[in-house]
Amino acid sequence: MSTSANDDSAGDEQHGEILKASSPGREQIQVGMQVTSLDGQSLGRVKELAQEEFLLDRPMARDLWVPYTAVLATQDYTANTRGPVQPTSVVLEVSSAHVEAQGWRHS
Repeated sequence: MSTSANDDSAGDEQHGEILKASSPGREQIQVGMQVTSLDGQSLGRVKELAQEEFLLDRPMARDLWVPYTAVLATQDYTANTRGPVQPTSVVLEVSSAHVEAQGWRHS
């Protein structure tokens, strides 16, 4: 039984490391990147970067400051390119219908 307990704790530690490594932050986000919701809807583009959040430029709606903690992933949609691959899209962990309900500040 102590072996399985050790295995469980090792799994928990590894799981935490994976989440930390896969959580994008300011270093992975650039001005001009497309921003999409969890359900794949286009929300706009990254307009400005700050320490804890980025400004989402939304067409036909007020711009929003989105915290980096709301970013699920950055994705690369470029086809076979030579050289380093750069992410071109930011995916948020909320659906498009729930963006306004997050309480993020407007610009």
